[in-house]
Amino acid sequence: MCWKTNLLRYRFQVQRQRQSFHLFDPLLDNMLPLADGLNRRQLFHQGMTAEELSLGGARINLYRLTGQPDHIGDLPILLVHGIADSALTWSSMMAPLRHLGPVYAVDLPGFGLSSCPSRSRYTAFGDLLGIVQELIEEVIKRPVLLIGNSLGGWLAARLALTAPMLLRGVVLLNPGGALLGGRDSWQGFVDTIGVGDLRTVRKIYRQMFGRIHPELYLVQRGFQSLFVRDSVQQFVASTSEADFLDVEELRQISVPVALVWGMRDYFLPEGSFEFFLDYLPNPTVLLLPGSGHLPQRENPVEVALFVSSFVRRMRFAAGAENAGVSLSSSLIPSYVDH
Repeated sequence: MCWKTNLLRYRFQVQRQRQSFHLFDPLLDNMLPLADGLNRRQLFHQGMTAEELSLGGARINLYRLTGQPDHIGDLPILLVHGIADSALTWSSMMAPLRHLGPVYAVDLPGFGLSSCPSRSRYTAFGDLLGIVQELIEEVIKRPVLLIGNSLGGWLAARLALTAPMLLRGVVLLNPGGALLGGRDSWQGFVDTIGVGDLRTVRKIYRQMFGRIHPELYLVQRGFQSLFVRDSVQQFVASTSEADFLDVEELRQISVPVALVWGMRDYFLPEGSFEFFLDYLPNPTVLLLPGSGHLPQRENPVEVALFVSSFVRRMRFAAGAENAGVSLSSSLIPSYVDH
């Protein structure tokens, strides 16, 4: 009978631990907003401002950090986050980039502090694209270096095709949107971000991060809530194959392009990295072996230095072109970090 007694005692202890854990659920659910608030406060101390705009029928939150341009020049930078994320994903990169020019980071509608358009619970891909374009045209009012992660990289690549005159260049950080084998090739991704339970949250942690920090396990429920909202689930359901990027489209990008890839990204469908590496036209490349899907969070210093190097490369190429010198790709090597 001893083993039965021990088993009953163990079950009782587990039950009490679970009850104790759930007593802290309200606190744990609020830890992500608390962390965002601390990041926001730190950026305000660095001189960042925030403003609410009306774009595409939505209230859009835009962060702005005044530039302190050096000899490189005054180049506006626009940062666009990925799915289920917010502009604060760039909190460690905004200040290191301000020497290039003013830095803007936008909360896409339905994420961060931005609302969805009126009478809508999500924003379709084409509407997101229109809002980013309107932001550049009506608010920034000059061509930008557009830097995007995940969904943000997908939007940046698409805008490079539809409105290249608005861009000085694009930097894609683990971008999404590769057509690959069609929408079916994304089904595993779609199933995962349904995030039906905390086990799936931990699976996403393993797929998304090069190194899982222990504190992430304290915010599993908050992390889950980021994905189960309508702005994510209905957006994913609304996308069609026409929204995705195919090989020929990628080859047609005419603005300078850089690709940053965290090599421990298992969040995007298999083949995404090869798709962009093989078919982007002469990209400048940074590979980060220890990083996952969010290089701007895991390796912000390396990414910021790479962006600065890419801008110098852009200016060198533009100066040579203005001087009538033809440059081959071999004269302007890609920067690859092994």
